[in-house]
Amino acid sequence: MEYIDPDECIDCGACEPVCPTKAIFPESDLPEKWKEYTALNAEYCKKWPVISEKKEPMPGGHGPDMDY
Repeated sequence: MEYIDPDECIDCGACEPVCPTKAIFPESDLPEKWKEYTALNAEYCKKWPVISEKKEPMPGGHGPDMDY
């Protein structure tokens, strides 16, 4: 799972269309069922390394055909 640092995000929306799971929303459009994860995202983005290059997905990982 990846996390977006809310302190670094400039709300440009560039990450939304390239997310393979369509799991990124502007905070104002975040579906109610995902709102509890906002604080969790803010916490974990400080603990995980910054992803600076695209890699192949892990086998068995999430994909665009999954229903969230």
